[in-house]
Amino acid sequence: MKPGVLTTIQDRGRVGWQDHGVSVSGAADLNAMLVANALVGNRPGAPIIEFVMIGPTLVFSCDCVVAFSGADFSFNIDGSAIPLGRPVLIYAGATVTGGRSLNGAFGYLAISGILDINVVMGSVATDTGGKFGGVEGRPLKGGDVLVVNDRSDKFSQLKRMRTKGEQPFIAPNWGANGLFSVSGNKGKILRFLPSKRWMDSSEAVRQNTFLSTYRVTPQSSRMGVRLSGKSVDIQKVECESSVPVVLGTIQVPPSGQPIILSVDRQTIGGYPSIGVVASVDRSILVQSQPGDDIRFVEISVKAAQSALLREHNAMSALIRSIEHRILELN
Repeated sequence: MKPGVLTTIQDRGRVGWQDHGVSVSGAADLNAMLVANALVGNRPGAPIIEFVMIGPTLVFSCDCVVAFSGADFSFNIDGSAIPLGRPVLIYAGATVTGGRSLNGAFGYLAISGILDINVVMGSVATDTGGKFGGVEGRPLKGGDVLVVNDRSDKFSQLKRMRTKGEQPFIAPNWGANGLFSVSGNKGKILRFLPSKRWMDSSEAVRQNTFLSTYRVTPQSSRMGVRLSGKSVDIQKVECESSVPVVLGTIQVPPSGQPIILSVDRQTIGGYPSIGVVASVDRSILVQSQPGDDIRFVEISVKAAQSALLREHNAMSALIRSIEHRILELN
């Protein structure tokens, strides 16, 4: 009914096309996407609905098992708050209303089953810049209808729990909040792997940057997180060639105000870079809201890999735990 802000269909992203100039896109917070899909019994990379800063208002035409994850958008039905991080049975005819996020930028809605969306170059991810993927390559708007196929029968017990005159949805008393929840802390630390350009900078320039706090600006988007603060004084080489960029690349434009590339980034860039944010801090990066403060800390490749492995193991354990809980609802 109402689209909220930049509500799109996403999945893991369009991998393998960057050499053709095609952005990866996909869900900004992959951890939140994985948790939501696990909670409704979907495969990890199943299509999901993503929204930014303000959640959408949706009407369900049939009973559906859903899960909300990522930042808390205070979704409710007729004023009854829907719990975050749990499988929830929504009844046919219910209107679900989202609010403004207070603790992060991105939220997710997974629906048990498969959203009927055309695959483009191996993905359903919405690329709003290229205008393809998702629904006509654009954010969702009022009046759009999404069809869910192959709805799971894993929640038969949950569906039998419906009773008249009580709250307008059913949810079990367990959930996945905690381990991968979005923090409302406004001060964030991003670990990054330094570039050769950064390592060749003077000690004074490096210390000046490390001791500085940068603020996320309202100009941030799915393309990049823009920061304001003390200028990063990195030497610019004349006629510098463009180079491939990845999510988390920290670019320094002529203004000296860093830009951290995000999911809808371009595939090459010409601005000098001080390094790349460690993959393990991806969720911290993308969930930063305008006004949040960020500090940079160097990390080695070995330490970054070890941290990412620990995160992967923790996510695998959480998903196994959720799968076991869902079996109890069958």
